[in-house]
Amino acid sequence: MLAVFATLGALPVVRSLIVADLNWCYPYNTADSYDWINNGLFWAGASVAPSLRPPGLPLLIAALWKLGALPFLPVFNFLFLGLSTAALYALLRERHDGWIAAITCWFFFANGYVQDFSRCVMAETCATPFLILAALALVRSARAPRAWIAFGLCLGAGFLFSYAAVPASIGFAVALVAVARGDLRRKELWAGLIAYALVAGGWIAFRWSFYRAHPGGPHHGVEALLRLSIGNVFPFYVLVATALLGLVPLALYLAGMLRLVRSPSPPRWRAAVLGPLIALSLFWGFVYDWADKRFLLYTLPFLVCFLAEGLELLRDFARNGRAAAAASAGFLALALLWNQIRYPSGSFSLLALTPFHFLVPGLTFTPAQKAVLHLEGAKVVRLHGRFLESFSLGLFDPYRVEVPCSIADQGYTCLAVLKGEADRLLRPGQPVGLLTPRGWPSDYWSSTQRLANVLLRPVTSPGEAEIMLAGIDAAHADADFTRPPFVARCGPYVLVRMR
Repeated sequence: MLAVFATLGALPVVRSLIVADLNWCYPYNTADSYDWINNGLFWAGASVAPSLRPPGLPLLIAALWKLGALPFLPVFNFLFLGLSTAALYALLRERHDGWIAAITCWFFFANGYVQDFSRCVMAETCATPFLILAALALVRSARAPRAWIAFGLCLGAGFLFSYAAVPASIGFAVALVAVARGDLRRKELWAGLIAYALVAGGWIAFRWSFYRAHPGGPHHGVEALLRLSIGNVFPFYVLVATALLGLVPLALYLAGMLRLVRSPSPPRWRAAVLGPLIALSLFWGFVYDWADKRFLLYTLPFLVCFLAEGLELLRDFARNGRAAAAASAGFLALALLWNQIRYPSGSFSLLALTPFHFLVPGLTFTPAQKAVLHLEGAKVVRLHGRFLESFSLGLFDPYRVEVPCSIADQGYTCLAVLKGEADRLLRPGQPVGLLTPRGWPSDYWSSTQRLANVLLRPVTSPGEAEIMLAGIDAAHADADFTRPPFVARCGPYVLVRMR
């Protein structure tokens, strides 16, 4: 019933996320989103310069682009979120009854941050269901050894969407040795592990050879961030994890964690939950020198397994009479409301103290643009005025976000004209320079990636290209841009020969 309600309630909103051009007009693109799209265009055969991110999401983007259906990508984000929820329900049903599993999954699916982030063109939403399915396969391997094959294939699929599958795999490996050591003699387990190794190893070998063949091209340099980082946990992840779970639901999570540790739960179920959860938490907290709230989405499905235990405790307490039942129902309703508190879209540093008041910690950035939170200078601010404004409907919000973008505007149509001129003057794969026109994103990297996805060729700084695109006002402001004459002009843009 909840699944039907969720689907019917969310589809109209997902439909409202479909814009005419995902790259140019989609309001929820981040700087990384443009790079994911760029990687997808590479796999579709465009002469761009990809950073070579994990290929799962780019291959989906490539398929949709070939079909002329790239604007429908947000629908696939919703489907992946639905797959995560369904897989989580199946995992929870291995230990809990249907209603406990359903309410727990509702906390996950309807979480304000999960709903907000699922709109973005990012890989976390796509990778998460495969980690949950791997945990489910580990649990079911006790009664169905062929589940080990599914276990390896799920980890392989997760790896193709996100390298977070690697630390999760370490956690699963520890869990396997701890509770299923006897299965090391099973051929099904080794078939699954070999399948995972072939998928991950094949991609690593291709990535290594591609980077060797393109030493001057962009790199998705995650390896450079693998170093001891003891400052991530406090206050950053303590604050953002509390905000993700919510102050009121947090009590259920903590009580449930104690119950899970103390109760005689099935060993494989407990190991399948705790193994990847601990490994991922240690990785983001101490090994990966970048901090971001979105990384917690990999751990959230395993954290809500604690919530299910807390809901069991709440149900047990409710059986102690009418007063206890009323108190339990009231607390559950408050927890469900708290799960929907509206945070500003894309925010990651705020913590809701009440539905109206938020703790705002100090925020600075390192020279590498890593976010660092500080308790010094923290303050409490009121962000919402009325009660109903305090709660997010997420994918159930029927109001379309206004997109200040039109593909009929010259700012868009002229790029197609100038693309033809660039294609006439330059070889495939030869870059175009960019002097950012007025009104474009202030982040230069986002602007170059977004333009590259339109021109279907690399975009770089003006000094590194023969031809440069600039806003007409900027071109007229500097006499050097008028000699030699413009190569081409259309609307607000000009193409200028630099050498």
